[in-house]
Amino acid sequence: MKLFQTLFLQLTIAGALHAQNVVVNLLAPVEAATPGGEVRVDLVILNPTPTEVIFETPLTLSGTLSSERRRWPVELRGQAGGGAQIAARGFSYRSFIFTVPAEARGRLVLDLAHPQPARALIEVKASADPGRVPRTVSAPLSNILPGQPAETAIQRTFAGRFSAHEPVYFIYGPEAPGAKFQFSFKYRVLGEKARLGDKLPALRGLYAGFTQRSLWDIDADSSPFFDTSYMPELMLESQSMVDRGDAGGFKLLGYQAGIRHESNGRDGPDSRSLNIAYFRPAFSFGRLDGWNLIMVPRLFAYISDVGNNPDIADYRGNIELTAIVGRNDRGALAVTGRLGQGAHRGSLNADLSIPVKFDRMFNFATYVLIQYWNGYGESLRNYDQRSETVRAGFSLVR
Repeated sequence: MKLFQTLFLQLTIAGALHAQNVVVNLLAPVEAATPGGEVRVDLVILNPTPTEVIFETPLTLSGTLSSERRRWPVELRGQAGGGAQIAARGFSYRSFIFTVPAEARGRLVLDLAHPQPARALIEVKASADPGRVPRTVSAPLSNILPGQPAETAIQRTFAGRFSAHEPVYFIYGPEAPGAKFQFSFKYRVLGEKARLGDKLPALRGLYAGFTQRSLWDIDADSSPFFDTSYMPELMLESQSMVDRGDAGGFKLLGYQAGIRHESNGRDGPDSRSLNIAYFRPAFSFGRLDGWNLIMVPRLFAYISDVGNNPDIADYRGNIELTAIVGRNDRGALAVTGRLGQGAHRGSLNADLSIPVKFDRMFNFATYVLIQYWNGYGESLRNYDQRSETVRAGFSLVR
């Protein structure tokens, strides 16, 4: 049976290559899922055209799981989103996970309406051991594609675990230090086939992250760096969405909980460092595929000696709040505020980002970013000094 399913999927992909437009296929696991367990499906985007295209994939998809007698709405949570550059006559794919309804049994049909109509068969069988924790069944492309070179295998097992974390940008303003840039990523610790993830499913959301933010006095003699914050962290992340049922209503998008170290890497009187434990949930109001408001509070506590910046809590406090108004394919305004202990010091950071594309000349997509800062501690070195500035530039991840 597996052989026939493999051949059928290969023929489906081959036939789609003769289409005139980008074609979307949905690949499902070969093995049976269990009620209440998770299923990972692969959304395959085929480009049969003679030119490279950019295909935007949303972070979540709405689907319907149905039997002959009943239908269940399901929410498919993406493991990555954004634009995919698909080579001429090539393909790309995005993985999505959904939870099987506890009442579902038998051979079911999963239907998607967007980004294109697609369908796949899902087999659901009750576990022989009722006390066993339901596991995730997956539809990795390696099950149906021929052997790949070593470079591709490395990308699947190593590079495929990297994803965006905090915003990535470079901006410049007229006041010293003029330039400011940040890059950030996170790495998923457990792979899809890790046995530990089967025993403890929550550990599939374990990530190691790193963020670096630098202030660069680019206009001064020799262009020195004014200050840099290095922020490694270990976090547990959940992207399980809690929806009250209204497509445009309130949703809990998930949460992050972790430990972060922050240091500017200096010694002597300019040395600064701290460690925090934090919890950061995310809430959405509005349609995720349209205009929405996302609220992301972060509550944190200092968990080690802060002797080289003993009063930093007076300026940073123990909570920050980010509010983002916008939509995925248009402009967005993100405002982050912190209030120090005593409620008389704090900071405000506002980012206005507008997507732009340079398809014909550079085959490149990015965001124009305008950032306004007002408050204490734009740099860790000067956490107790107030500043105000405006910078502009570009952002790769917002």
